Amino acid sequence: MGRLLRRLGLITVGSLTGGSAWYYWRFCAASSDTDDSISHYEQNVYRAVPLRFFSRAVGQAAQIRIPSVVREPLYGSFCKATGCKLEDAEKAASEYRNFGEFFSRRLEEHVRPISDAGVLVSPCDGQIVSCGRVAVAGTIEQVKGRSFGIREFLEADDDEPIAIGPVNVGTSTKGDVQASKSSLYYVNIYLEHGAYHCFHSPVDWQLRKRRHVSGNLLSLRPSVLRRMPDVVNENERVVLIGRWSHGLFAMVPVGATGVGSIELKFDDELETNRFYSSKGDVKLSRYANKDRKFIDFTRGEFMGRFKLGSSVVLIFEAPTDLDLGISAGDKLLQGQPIGS
Repeated sequence: MGRLLRRLGLITVGSLTGGSAWYYWRFCAASSDTDDSISHYEQNVYRAVPLRFFSRAVGQAAQIRIPSVVREPLYGSFCKATGCKLEDAEKAASEYRNFGEFFSRRLEEHVRPISDAGVLVSPCDGQIVSCGRVAVAGTIEQVKGRSFGIREFLEADDDEPIAIGPVNVGTSTKGDVQASKSSLYYVNIYLEHGAYHCFHSPVDWQLRKRRHVSGNLLSLRPSVLRRMPDVVNENERVVLIGRWSHGLFAMVPVGATGVGSIELKFDDELETNRFYSSKGDVKLSRYANKDRKFIDFTRGEFMGRFKLGSSVVLIFEAPTDLDLGISAGDKLLQGQPIGS
């Protein structure tokens, strides 16, 4: 039995090492401007790497207690390498017992002021991967030239209509139609390693339900999204759906390689990247307290955090004349304005 376990361990370590080397060569070492697709064979090889297991292992390793004497120099070195500021954290470096706590740290309130300008504010620090108006066909851009279906991404029910695009009409797979005076917009934000990894409410809105969609944990680096189709739709995500003053509002934290956990401050039952979950499983929760009210969030309010890098996708109805004022490649800090 011991020999079998050792062999399994060697196979796992070998596949992770080989997969990591191939990933670096194919996605990181290549020019960031390269948008050539990789072959189906390469895609299958990448998907075969046990990324969910790897991410759970990373999450466990990040919880290992670090001796207090080395915390400040260790965290300081990380900040220097990634460009974040150690002094922005709400607590002293020595108070973060492990790397997981430090990585998902909150910041001092004055560090990310919430702008009064803009129709909404950025929910997190990050780079705009794609943004714009949802296409008539009900698709949004993963990156330029690659799209994915909004109904599949939100895991919308068959009888759940969604207002779509410039024609202001959404249909469900059952043919139901919902007229809307607004258009549907999207913003896809990628959080880099040195970014602030908490996410906040972009607007005043009411959260009504969430869907936890189990899935893969492929990398969400823009260089990966340019080379592989449907990555965002394939990854594990937490779909938060509600309403705001203009209609539908959805906020979707998406998991990625190394993300051991997505935490919501208001939902202790959420457990992401579970060992016993299968890819594609969907768990629905509806939010209502004893007075049958849903959860109200205010603009800039803290909502949750990632334990490692990932993405946040916003999908929302807004007036047809909305100008997002941002474009792919722009970098935003949490609380900065979007739209006018």
